[in-house]
Amino acid sequence: MVVTEELQKYCRIKTSTSDPKYKNYDGFSGHLRHLKDHQVLAIRRAVQQKLVKMTYDIDGPKMEGCMKYSLRQGNLVPTRLTRRQDLLNEGIHDAWTRLLRRRGTTRLWNEKCKEAQDRACQVFEDNLRRALLAPPRMPSTPLLSLDPGFQAGIKCAILNSNGAVIQLQTVKFLGNDRDRGSKVLADLLLATQSKGKSEEKPVLVALGNGHGSQESRILIQETSDKSNIPIDIQLVNEAGASVWSVTEAAKDEFPNESAAAIAAISLGRRSQNPLHELVKVPPRSLGLGMYQHDLSESELDERLHSTSVDAVATVGVDINDCSVAILRKVPGLKSLADKVVRARPFRKRSDLLSVSGLGPKTFENCAAFCRVSGPEPLDATLVHPESYDLAVWLLRTLSWNLKDVPSDILHISKTEMKERWKKEVRRASDKFGVSPDRAFAVLENLVDSMTKVDPRLNDSEKLVMSSRSSTAGSVQKCTLLPTNLVNLQELTSAAPVRGIIGTIRNIADFGAFIDFGGQNDGLLHTSKLGPISLSSLLIGQQLGVDILTVDDGKVSLAAAGLNCEPTVRLTRVNTSRSVGKGSNRTGTKRTTSTQSTRLKNDKRRRIHR
Repeated sequence: MVVTEELQKYCRIKTSTSDPKYKNYDGFSGHLRHLKDHQVLAIRRAVQQKLVKMTYDIDGPKMEGCMKYSLRQGNLVPTRLTRRQDLLNEGIHDAWTRLLRRRGTTRLWNEKCKEAQDRACQVFEDNLRRALLAPPRMPSTPLLSLDPGFQAGIKCAILNSNGAVIQLQTVKFLGNDRDRGSKVLADLLLATQSKGKSEEKPVLVALGNGHGSQESRILIQETSDKSNIPIDIQLVNEAGASVWSVTEAAKDEFPNESAAAIAAISLGRRSQNPLHELVKVPPRSLGLGMYQHDLSESELDERLHSTSVDAVATVGVDINDCSVAILRKVPGLKSLADKVVRARPFRKRSDLLSVSGLGPKTFENCAAFCRVSGPEPLDATLVHPESYDLAVWLLRTLSWNLKDVPSDILHISKTEMKERWKKEVRRASDKFGVSPDRAFAVLENLVDSMTKVDPRLNDSEKLVMSSRSSTAGSVQKCTLLPTNLVNLQELTSAAPVRGIIGTIRNIADFGAFIDFGGQNDGLLHTSKLGPISLSSLLIGQQLGVDILTVDDGKVSLAAAGLNCEPTVRLTRVNTSRSVGKGSNRTGTKRTTSTQSTRLKNDKRRRIHR
């Protein structure tokens, strides 16, 4: 116990490497207690890959002195041994060097790794919740989905507003096939435009951000200009799409389509409704969180399931249209999803009771999360069937109609609702024999159902309001990355580049990773967020950024509107083998007090002259 406590105070970690991937950990030294979670996970992965050498920097004599002091304070030293200090010192030295040093440091390191792993799982869960609850595209419109490629071509899929496949096509565009490919794309754009309600609005193009994305973007933009068909390009994160496209579940859903075509369909559906697609993907392939490939797969699966269930319970599902994968996330329907699909279509919520194995108790658990568009309007709301009588009484008393939204309930807060309709809530409570909280919950469900088709839209509205109060991160005056700056070499020379539209792909404790249209994602560090709170960001949200620097493929970003200047990176002198006078432990040059005094005197003489 004493050894562990003292080690926590004095143990430091030192690392060295010659691998450029981990150059930040060459000559690195840090107190074990103060290491950040992402540093611990990075060092652990590098050590396991045998790319970084890690050692423990501990003051041995100080530790032995602490051990000796503790033995004396606890009267643990035999009386005979107190007369032989040489034997006591030798025994403590042997115990420390041969046994306690290694066991103590290993134990502390494992505990630190466990803490970092738990934090990484929590970050994964937080990011997954952000991704699942990302606002859907409203109003939903037909779109053209593009899965980029080179030799295999661009896989294209036209989807209607509900995500159903209208047309599939592969476009070859390399070499002599470019003109032919451009013509095929023009036909696809025209077909997508004809499926929309208005030909004046731009055609929505969901473009995957993987290999070949920039070449595909240039081609589709050229085609749009030539054919005079306006387009709106939305970059979609491809993480996990190709992995899911080869699974048995994907083959069951699309038995006659190739894996490439399934991936293109998945990308388009992600743009329309992220929740319904992301629940299908294996958690390690989602690209969310930090170092998720080093985490326990069983724990990630458990977090994925619990978070998905919470998200589905928040949003609700249309049981006549949703997939089997999303039905399995409805509370109570995990093992009954296939039977529910076979029993479609449903005219009323109560028809669920006709499904084999779905009894009254299960219906009570799942009914509020299932939506049905039919003769009973309340079946499409958040109100539970057992509260329908109370809901009908409230609608009649307040002269409301579910199809016509009263203007006085738009943008009303929960506190205002309680104050405005407290008499009606009290009367409903007395009439139906329920608590006032229960009656108010039904009233709140009615208001939410009339004013918000999807509760995920609340988050997008909050982001709009916050963007009005601050110009930091606003996309209003930003543009897509110019095509001539896609290459890292050109981008390095042109940096800093201001006002670029980016999309948030991942969020960690130290910042957000932004897809700004280049070859690599950029890091928007917390110090470059300005007034923006890291917790307010959403996966898939668009954000205006400034590209500050590009260093060995690593892109540093700042929120647009802050006018941050590029940070000049100091060169580290590698003195891991021999630390000379006038240098600190990490090997960074420092100025001694004598040198500092000389510099100040020289400065004074220049001023007087």
